[in-house]
Amino acid sequence: MSNIYLLYGEEKYDINQKIEKIKKEFSNLEIGVNLFYVNSDNIEDLASITQGVTFFGSEKLIIIKNTNLKFNVNLLKDLDDDVKVIIVEDSVDKRLSEYKTLSKIAECVEYKHLDSKQMITYIIDTLKKYNVKISYEDAEYMQNVCGEDKYNNINELQKLVIYVGNGGIVDRETIDKICSKTLNAKLFDVLDDIINKRKKVAIDEIDSLLRQKEPIVKIYIMLYKQFKQLYQIKVLKSKNNTNYAQELSLHPFVAKKLSASADKYTQEELKNIIYAFDDYDQKTKNGDMDFEIGLKKIICML
Repeated sequence: MSNIYLLYGEEKYDINQKIEKIKKEFSNLEIGVNLFYVNSDNIEDLASITQGVTFFGSEKLIIIKNTNLKFNVNLLKDLDDDVKVIIVEDSVDKRLSEYKTLSKIAECVEYKHLDSKQMITYIIDTLKKYNVKISYEDAEYMQNVCGEDKYNNINELQKLVIYVGNGGIVDRETIDKICSKTLNAKLFDVLDDIINKRKKVAIDEIDSLLRQKEPIVKIYIMLYKQFKQLYQIKVLKSKNNTNYAQELSLHPFVAKKLSASADKYTQEELKNIIYAFDDYDQKTKNGDMDFEIGLKKIICML
């Protein structure tokens, strides 16, 4: 086993759990004494940190974060056995010579988000530990509402356990009442309101998102993506292709909802909606249309 770890990827919860596990291998840790945090601002101190003697003997833990591997990794070769180094990155470029060196001397682990089925199982199993029941369908709904980030799902699961109590049952109504929705889930609600001609409600929901400091451009991009998916599903269904969830890499719950929504439009109507979004994009880029007003005008015309 190496005493150097390269931990990277999108699932921050698992990375932090791994870091905490390594920390427990030390009898005592004091920041600046035998626990050192290094980033791009103080990476030039790495040589002295690795070679310095501590008050706790030879035990030392060095955590290097967010450097894009832009440092002399050769400094980590031939470290004392009592010195452990954890390198944490959001992502790594495996073409870099630094990564190739680390791959030979370090334990390199990528932490990915659980896929939708794994997260659904995780939700069910976690609630079961607290003697709380949830159906597969409602766990699937929660996964769609709360997203793929494990930190976020754990926080929402804790809230649900406290709310329903030991022996309780979590259903869709409880999830809507207790859980905080991701931006994607909120915009899915906006899409549902647009499709069902609840235009004022849709605009009110967008206003609420803007008050929460969500960028209007991000809202536009995500709504455009949803309508594009509706059009793609419509085209695939016209060709008797029912495998659109896999074809478009959609969550099964999302695919089912979008399919039902696509049935409320003709293919030509969806094409025209996409053209309206394209025209909005061009005019806002040219300064001929206000971002917020333009998006609300599209909603009103749908």
